[in-house]
Amino acid sequence: RQQWAETYARLIVPQGTLIVLLYPLIRRGQTPPYRVTMAECEVYLKRYFVLVRVDPNCRCTEGHEGNELMSVWKRL
Repeated sequence: RQQWAETYARLIVPQGTLIVLLYPLIRRGQTPPYRVTMAECEVYLKRYFVLVRVDPNCRCTEGHEGNELMSVWKRL
C-alpha cells in the first residue's frame, strides 16, 4: 500500500485532489477484497496529502451500506 500512496503522490499535482473510496471496512472472510481502514489509509497518505473530508454517509453501492467510506485528500 505504500507503493499505492507513492504512485498517487507522483501523479497528482501539488494542491490537487485525491478521492478515496475505502471498501470493505468490515472483514468478510479470507479472500479479496481485503479489509481496509481509515487509520491505515492515513498512515500511507499523510506524508503526501492532507485529509480534507471524511464522508461516512457516502452514496454506497447497493449491498455495501455501512461498509464503504469516502475521503477527500489535498496534495501537499
